[in-house]
Amino acid sequence: MPRAIAAILELAIFACALWALFCLSTLMHEMGHALGYVLATGNGRWHIRVGSGKVLLDTKRLTVKLLPFDGCFIPLHTDAIDTDAKLLAMLAGGPIASLVAVIGLLLLMLGDLPLNSGFLAPSAVESFLNSALFINVFTLVLSVIPTHYFHGEVRGMETDGLQILNSIRGRQG
Repeated sequence: MPRAIAAILELAIFACALWALFCLSTLMHEMGHALGYVLATGNGRWHIRVGSGKVLLDTKRLTVKLLPFDGCFIPLHTDAIDTDAKLLAMLAGGPIASLVAVIGLLLLMLGDLPLNSGFLAPSAVESFLNSALFINVFTLVLSVIPTHYFHGEVRGMETDGLQILNSIRGRQG
């Protein structure tokens, strides 16, 4: 295979892998919110949206859109969040899930695991892990800074950090 075609193919595969990493990182963050919500309220009625733009997948629990750079956890019964503790459990679930991902990736990268999978070159695995770490750190930091989102379908909404801060201070919204 000519080198130019191989380079284009590698770039396309890497772009698809980055897209999948962003989707999975966002999904895991939003699943953290869902876990916090379910544990705090006992209510299993919720929906998660990953991304913005054109809808690629739409089910009862999950919507995946083309651009994976934002996401949203939607409790379907907000009256189940009737105490500050339940609200904090739901809000903190996402950043905690992102933090767990960051710690897990760091441990994986710092461990003495052989990176040669037999299928992928060690440099490809290392690049994949570095990208996953960067994306999860980005997701964590962006979600805990107490401000408003500036992009995507969540533009103008409060970050998890700002919602947590407002809840602790006794005001919501």
